[in-house]
Amino acid sequence: MNPEVIKLIFRAFTIERWNDLPRPVKFIELDKQAHKFIIAYLISFFEKNVDYYKLINLGIANLLYRAVLTDLKSPVYHFLRKKRGKELDDFVINKLKDKIDDEMIEYLKILNNDNSIENRIHSAASFIATKWEFEIIYNTASFIYGMNEIKKNIENELEDFYNLEGVRILSLKRKSYDFISLCGNLRFQKRWANTPRVPETSVLGHMLFVAVITYLLSKEAKLRKEKIINNFFTALFHDLPEALTRDIIAPVKHKVKGLDEILKQYEHMLIDEKILPLLPKKMQSIMNIYLKDEFKNKTFKNGDYEIIENIEKIKNIPNSIDGSMLKAADHFGAYVEAIMSVYYGIKSVELESAINDLEKLYEDKIIYNINLGKYFNRGFFK
Repeated sequence: MNPEVIKLIFRAFTIERWNDLPRPVKFIELDKQAHKFIIAYLISFFEKNVDYYKLINLGIANLLYRAVLTDLKSPVYHFLRKKRGKELDDFVINKLKDKIDDEMIEYLKILNNDNSIENRIHSAASFIATKWEFEIIYNTASFIYGMNEIKKNIENELEDFYNLEGVRILSLKRKSYDFISLCGNLRFQKRWANTPRVPETSVLGHMLFVAVITYLLSKEAKLRKEKIINNFFTALFHDLPEALTRDIIAPVKHKVKGLDEILKQYEHMLIDEKILPLLPKKMQSIMNIYLKDEFKNKTFKNGDYEIIENIEKIKNIPNSIDGSMLKAADHFGAYVEAIMSVYYGIKSVELESAINDLEKLYEDKIIYNINLGKYFNRGFFK
């Protein structure tokens, strides 16, 4: 992993959206990107022959692209693309070429010129995520000049994707739409609720951040594509039950004897009764595997999974998930949140303690020959 790429992605937590309009809450770029990824995954189940490895890489390429260009308004961005599209692409690629691998550079090159089903799914998902945010703003201040024009433009853009069945299904605003709304609500849940930090981070943005870290670790471990796909999407949804339970702070969750296991049982019940019924039937089986025991190493077959204690035993099994790696990525997400806040000048006993504890925990930790201690190290970011 490259520290500059990690910091670039994390800075997307500081990019505010719709900051020229009255908003009841802040809308953040990384939250929107996470919501878009979730919507794209749902839409993909209504299409045929989707390449999920390409879907992941195009989504990450788009996240990097937007992080480099920061907070350009959508009409300005599209105008600049029409006039200087190649120059924009070259600018982004030059900023990133020494920090990411050749494969991701190739995805950046095709990102804005690719008419594949995977790219169309991402584009449609982006407009749906944008529309979801804008409806909150519109219902807050519909009288503001330009609001109706923005509303019309978003709806017109989305109409171009009605040939995708998933877009038509979501437009009905029934159970599938309820699922993406449930996920979208996670942008309102702040992490480290009792600890002041800069920037504040949401559960929704954290899920994508952890998914990208998991992807980078999976690539570093040279895992096969099927494994990278399973690891990524398990990470992307790893905190979804918190939409129903809220984020319970770690000291309470892990230090009250027996509480962690009781909460896990409660989460499984909520997954079965509240979350899975919202999904298309063809999506329920794999999501049941992704959502439950997310930090366990698992193999799966025919809609069921088996927990495997030794991660090394499943390295070359395509239908498996590296829960230990995901847990490390989740901890790394917390480590970055804490250490970036300290670097920005907001520190506390809790943050320093978290940094020290995680550095100690991963000092000698190795997964698939990756020495995780080199990442859980303050020197990594300097």
